[in-house]
Amino acid sequence: MIQRIIQDLQHKFKNDPMRLTHIMGVYETATKLALHHKIDPFKVQIASLYHDYTKNDKIETQTALLTPDEVALYKDYPVMYHALSAEHLLQKNHHILDEEIIQAIRHHIWGRPKMSSVEMIVFIADYAEPNRTFIDATALYELACMSLEKATLRCMEITLNNLKEQGANPHPEQLEAYHYYKEVTRGET
Repeated sequence: MIQRIIQDLQHKFKNDPMRLTHIMGVYETATKLALHHKIDPFKVQIASLYHDYTKNDKIETQTALLTPDEVALYKDYPVMYHALSAEHLLQKNHHILDEEIIQAIRHHIWGRPKMSSVEMIVFIADYAEPNRTFIDATALYELACMSLEKATLRCMEITLNNLKEQGANPHPEQLEAYHYYKEVTRGET
């Protein structure tokens, strides 16, 4: 199944090699983190390969796969549409209903409280893959090897700082997740 998805990605992103390189970097980083933390890598591999599957699709194509409630909830944050549409396509195309995989795709953008290790690994790998240049991906990866929770919080801080610099407001879900991981890591960070 992994090879079939990789071949599908190679075809889908043949005109966007940077996106394909990013996806494969997330896949490789997530696999390494899963093995380091003694977690079965299969779930993180599927989720990491599919996390940006619909990233380049038109918004109309993405929202056609969503429920009206999902469209309404994120109308001011359309970046979420690619995560939601990707999880719906994974279920439709590959009949994968595993909740950890689905949640890892769904929440790879800004996370959520009480993420599973699979979810945190995919979330972190999206930032810590070696092709990222806007942060110190190596330092983030090393932090993730020590603590998934601390690395999750660091990723959230990076995103919130970027939003602040852009003058954009975070989604309430984003703040809820941030405050949860701030509390979880209190005294450790």
